[in-house]
Amino acid sequence: MTASAPVPGPEDIRSMFANHLRPSRAEDDYEITEIEGALPRELNGTLFRNGPSQNVLPPEGAEALHLFDGDGYVHALRFEDGRAHHRSRFVRTQSFLAEEKEGRYCMSAGNLAVENPIEVPRVQPNTNVVHHAGRLFALVENAPPFEIDPKTLAPIGPFDYDGKMVGMSTTAHPKVDGVTGQMVIHGYQPVEPYMSLYVVEPDGTTSLAETMDAPWPGMMHDLAITENHVILPLGSVVFDVSVLAEGRPFREALSWQPERGFKFGIRGREPGAPLRWFEAPNPGYTFHPGNAYEEDGTLYMDACVYRDGKAFLEDLETVRRGEFSGGLLAVPVLYEFDLETGACRERQLTDHYAEFPRIDDRLVGRKNRWGYAAGGRRSPRCPVDGFATALLKYDRTGGPTVHHELPAGWWTGEPVFAPRSPDAGEDDGFVLSMVYDGPSDRSALQILDAQHLDAAPLARLWLRHRVPLQFHGNYAPGVL
Repeated sequence: MTASAPVPGPEDIRSMFANHLRPSRAEDDYEITEIEGALPRELNGTLFRNGPSQNVLPPEGAEALHLFDGDGYVHALRFEDGRAHHRSRFVRTQSFLAEEKEGRYCMSAGNLAVENPIEVPRVQPNTNVVHHAGRLFALVENAPPFEIDPKTLAPIGPFDYDGKMVGMSTTAHPKVDGVTGQMVIHGYQPVEPYMSLYVVEPDGTTSLAETMDAPWPGMMHDLAITENHVILPLGSVVFDVSVLAEGRPFREALSWQPERGFKFGIRGREPGAPLRWFEAPNPGYTFHPGNAYEEDGTLYMDACVYRDGKAFLEDLETVRRGEFSGGLLAVPVLYEFDLETGACRERQLTDHYAEFPRIDDRLVGRKNRWGYAAGGRRSPRCPVDGFATALLKYDRTGGPTVHHELPAGWWTGEPVFAPRSPDAGEDDGFVLSMVYDGPSDRSALQILDAQHLDAAPLARLWLRHRVPLQFHGNYAPGVL
């Protein structure tokens, strides 16, 4: 959008945001040649991204889908010696292939219950894509990881933790320890035992697989780790398993129950460690912690927290129509857990809204200074104006937050940090994010200098087709 282009009005903003979430079916494989600026030659690796893109639409259309609905749609952007290549593929699970063969929307999902479903469970690994121990996994929180080929993105199949799975599923948010290389991941389910925990070693073997109890069946999207501990957030969003058993849509199984409070289960990372629950001062829900670390008997964890759970759940149902009340605007909060007294303290870090918090992955579980997030401020013109319209760099030592504002009608995805070199400093590298230009209906990968986040992009790599709103991804150094 040029500087002289008119500023889009509220209805235009709503329409463009809904269009951003509209599915795409393009599966491409090409060298990226339309580049603004210069692609840094220090980038040698692959950025994997994942998000929902429904292949076979329901009769009600794409706008009837829940935010969580959609087939896994993985993108790989490979960088080598100043050049970039893009590849996109659907994650071809059993349910994807069955629905494609059936030629109709034939399994119930987040917002919709199908009257004549086929006898295949819907599995859509559409939330994250993680490279670990030479394997690439597409993930969602209601199924085991689904392995795909890191070069071709072709399907390989479900991963069951060396046959050691003790629950129904695992989440889309493993944490890979930046020092040990261990991958720690949890699962949750609406029937007892409510939680499970796994550790996958750097060689790919599973060294821990245990069940755990919880005070109630809650949606537990993510976890955090420190050097010696695991932190499991149990928010005030609660599951009713009877709704799912009746075949009703997923959205009806969730309710906001702030009277239950906000609890955090903390245990050691070693096998058989006891689980201890800490109570936060205020109710809330978090999709995503940023990072956690331990120091002098206290654990510290920052997270993006939702305070109005009713509006939060409503927005998840309606956001694909561009109907957005602001319930999906989370605020960053720092939690402190005193291991001696059992006390939990919290403080809000800024008045900016923020989601998709990320750090330099080499420091996962260790004390870090810099964090990155997608965020914004509540707009008087249109609530969706405050959702992921800027990139933020925040300072855990208390320094000012740096902003990279996008033009009106643009939105950014999750920021991913890529170090300039293996031994570069914590913020010496690049922030990579997919951006959507609403006025031109185009998508690009934007590359920023992490040390100068508020400066103009070093490069924008324009893709040949619009990429629907993605959730998460990761950078794998070295050309695979």
